[in-house]
Amino acid sequence: GEIVTIFGSRLGPASLIGAQTIAQTRVLFDGVAAPLIYAGATQASATQVSAIVPYAVAGQASTALQVEYLGARSQAINLAVTASAPGVFSADASGQGPGAILNQDFSLNTASNPAAANGVVILYLTGEGQTAPAGVDGKIAGDVPLPKPLLGVTATIGGLPAEVLYAGAAPGIVAGGMQVNLKVPAGILAASPVAVVVTVGSAPSQAGVTVAIR
Repeated sequence: GEIVTIFGSRLGPASLIGAQTIAQTRVLFDGVAAPLIYAGATQASATQVSAIVPYAVAGQASTALQVEYLGARSQAINLAVTASAPGVFSADASGQGPGAILNQDFSLNTASNPAAANGVVILYLTGEGQTAPAGVDGKIAGDVPLPKPLLGVTATIGGLPAEVLYAGAAPGIVAGGMQVNLKVPAGILAASPVAVVVTVGSAPSQAGVTVAIR
């Protein structure tokens, strides 16, 4: 269920193309084709492909990764598998700095539009692991009940515990993406920006993602 990006050469077409038009590119985990987000690059040779790890790897210690383009496969690379590896999406897609976070009025959280203490912020991330109901590769969320991670979800904002109001799939988002609604701690000092960390099971999200608070 985790969205990953693989770098290399000749991984797809020379131009970056989205999931709707990906042609003759496959990413395989133990021979199972993964849903693709995009393939290709803006350079003369295709250097990256983004895919969603199939739920079939859940519970395994490792998985063999291969990329196939025009029928030619890369060598297999063995990757360790873990129950969860949350990563919060950032506004600039770097994985650092201001998060891709919404305030409770669904406006974008920014330094000029911060959230208030006791307010709610909405985060988006990947890497929550297996869900209940069980994740279905490539499925767009919409059916009720919405899948939720099997592992517990906790969070901190500015180092203080933040109440998790909701953690699970978001309608319209592909399986592997998760929405987390957090209540901003009442005791947080007015500061902008502050760190936000989401933990799924025992695995915390990456350091360096922030949310603006007033």
